[in-house]
Amino acid sequence: MTLDGLEAMLLEKFPKAKQTGRKMNMVRYADDFIITGNSKEWLEQEVKPAVVEFLAERGLVLSPEKTKITNITDGFDFLGWNLRKYNGKLLMKPSKANVKGHLDKIREVIKANKTAKQANLIRLLNPVLRGWANYHSHVVAKKTFARIDTNVWSMLWRWAVRRHPEKGARWVKQRYFKTRGTRNWVFSTTEKKEDGTLRELNLFLESDTPIQRHVKIKADANPHDPKWAQYFESRWGKKMLKSSRGRSKLYRVWLRQDRLCSACQKPITKLTPWDVHYYVKKVDGGSDAASNLYMHHLSCHKSLVRRKSGV
Repeated sequence: MTLDGLEAMLLEKFPKAKQTGRKMNMVRYADDFIITGNSKEWLEQEVKPAVVEFLAERGLVLSPEKTKITNITDGFDFLGWNLRKYNGKLLMKPSKANVKGHLDKIREVIKANKTAKQANLIRLLNPVLRGWANYHSHVVAKKTFARIDTNVWSMLWRWAVRRHPEKGARWVKQRYFKTRGTRNWVFSTTEKKEDGTLRELNLFLESDTPIQRHVKIKADANPHDPKWAQYFESRWGKKMLKSSRGRSKLYRVWLRQDRLCSACQKPITKLTPWDVHYYVKKVDGGSDAASNLYMHHLSCHKSLVRRKSGV
């Protein structure tokens, strides 16, 4: 809250920054922020002193360790990512510091559970691995995920060998690393459930996380404005496809409609663009329950909207 107003101050102090080609923009998340500009001298001699003055009025100072002025071709770290232009193309990757911190945390978990059961260790590691991978799943991270999987495998191999100093590598491999499908060396085990059946526990592999680019929301979009209802419905429908729970809900809606479009009564398939909508709009108090959803062909919905609007 203390930093609220910083962007407004910059716009007031440099009202013609964008028109004059200085490309001033500000991005802030909590107490981390970046300010862009096309001139190092301008940022250093005019913008930075203005920020320092703004903070001083609130009893704050810029952190010397975290504050720097750099060229985009050299890159910088922000919110755990490294942003840098490679041959004119901007790429966002997990930062080296963030990767190191992630591996250090995994190493601590493994070291703190030297005598733990394999199943318990997998339960401790999976949320850490999955959470970190999900956070970075929108950026260029596929190679980083594979590298982390390799490092984690090495840590777990040492963990397993240390537990059985008198056993050979083949025995250790058969005990802790299994073949699952087409994969070998999967850190895996089975355990009995309460009903006596066996449950398989596998270590989560970060490289299995699909890279899905984040689609930026439109700046003018307002979820409380009825004219934006269709936009948010479409956006929410696409988001549901990215989770197993969301896909299951859409599947139930699809079956309830006998796999047919509710407007033209023709089949909805993977080859026919479709969308999901609410019977009772969210702005009118509708819920996300499957019973409040219906599916349309994209073209059918557009036709309905044109008919309703009299176009």
